[in-house]
Amino acid sequence: MEQEELYLLITRYLARQTSAEENDWLATWVAQSPDHERMFEQLKLVWQGSKAPAANAKTAAALRNVKKRLTLPAPVPTPPSLPRRPKYHLVALVLLILVVAGGVWYLAAPPSPQPYTLRQTPAGQKQTIRLADGSRVTLAPQSQLRYPVAFDGAYRDVYLEGEAFFEVSKDARHPFRVHSGPLVTQVLGTKFNVSTFGPGQLTTVSLVEGKVQVLDQHARYLLTPGQQLRADLTTGRVHRQLFDPEQVSGWRYNKLIFRNEKLADAAPQIERLYNVKLVFADSATAAARLWATFDNEPLSAVLSALQLAGSLTSRREGHVIYLTRQVPPNRSAVGRP
Repeated sequence: MEQEELYLLITRYLARQTSAEENDWLATWVAQSPDHERMFEQLKLVWQGSKAPAANAKTAAALRNVKKRLTLPAPVPTPPSLPRRPKYHLVALVLLILVVAGGVWYLAAPPSPQPYTLRQTPAGQKQTIRLADGSRVTLAPQSQLRYPVAFDGAYRDVYLEGEAFFEVSKDARHPFRVHSGPLVTQVLGTKFNVSTFGPGQLTTVSLVEGKVQVLDQHARYLLTPGQQLRADLTTGRVHRQLFDPEQVSGWRYNKLIFRNEKLADAAPQIERLYNVKLVFADSATAAARLWATFDNEPLSAVLSALQLAGSLTSRREGHVIYLTRQVPPNRSAVGRP
């Protein structure tokens, strides 16, 4: 798309004259790079400035000066027979007038910064959050979500550290975006789980219902229900795979499912849900395999399952649980009779 067509599409979007297909294309274009997003926000600001009250003397004077300098003729209705695509100089002229008007208005009354709310959860606790658009977010333990008090831009942006399950209200004109680690997950209305813990760790987006578009610095990926996208910052690998929804999002109901996983890999989920710290005596202990389902079980039941998983013994000191692999006693040699 040429630059003048792009500018016209943005102004038509701000005037609420675009179709659903055009909205989707524009949303994808904006999300492709920070430069695109900045350009969109600048044009949006100019558009808002051009709609300042006519009583603003500075804005009116600026418009008169621009029109005089450009010898702008009186507006003439466009005949239906003319091509729909405008000439470049007409688009540029409209944008110039908007820039001058918006710039004067912005300097006279700079916008207030958008207020954000930060919610955090400690280990062992979850939290349900209702956003201004009606979307519902279940925040996992040891996670945080930053979101605006009100969504008043082209996008509904939220920022996640940790894990959360999203049930997003539909709004075709304002895509919902979750910024998490290296990924941006963009949706219109759907249910999905996002998990990212710590720098360099795995970030996953698991789609339960609807459709989502996930973007990183190099590409975008479309997911269908039952698909999960996994991005590893350490290796740079990004791939899609199928997943078990109950295993991924069961934490919302205190349910953990492990299918032949190493204790070292299962430990972070147990620690977050039960507010404990698991310490392994050695690598052999951490490598023991766990196959179990904990459906709102008490911590004692979890520890019993861990002990059975690898012939382990446990010792608890406050919130810290030490796990050690049992070593079978040496058998003494049996002499001949």
